[in-house]
Amino acid sequence: MEIKDYKTAGVVKPTKPAGSDNDEVRVSQLTTSENLIVYSIRAWVDSLKSKRNPLLNIQKGFGCAGIANASIAFDELMLISATFSNQALDVRYLCCQVLGEAEVDFIALISFAQHGKSEWAYRRLGGWLAPAAARKSLAEVEKIAEAMEGVGLYIGLRNEFMNFDLDTANVHVPKLPNVPSHKTVQ
Repeated sequence: MEIKDYKTAGVVKPTKPAGSDNDEVRVSQLTTSENLIVYSIRAWVDSLKSKRNPLLNIQKGFGCAGIANASIAFDELMLISATFSNQALDVRYLCCQVLGEAEVDFIALISFAQHGKSEWAYRRLGGWLAPAAARKSLAEVEKIAEAMEGVGLYIGLRNEFMNFDLDTANVHVPKLPNVPSHKTVQ
């Protein structure tokens, strides 16, 4: 289901295929906008693995979506992530029906930026990038989000995107008297 008015839509309810017990996100559950991001990530990685210039495929795909001007920003985001990531990023093969964690993270970045949650996007980027690289990447994320928004490609907030702890979300949780503070919520 494509969310037309994402600013008033709230959180998209996740849908699970029959028999799915785990938290995996499947390609069949994605909107067109989310599919564009996932396929672009996979095509970018596939091009690198086969020693082709990934920008050419991205320009074609983004051009068809009406956001050719965002292809350079996407390529830059991917280059920074591939070069400076402090951990392996879970990106699946082109035809895989299940999303990797990094793919969900990249969709979340665009969603956060479209919803004015740049701080959330920056913190998510900080999960695999040093602060300077995260800051540079955030600028690219915002360019992509703005271009997508300009042609009506919106990505709603999903429960699957909210996997960071409450400490980083600036949520005020009043301290109970005589109870020690803990970083985790149980």
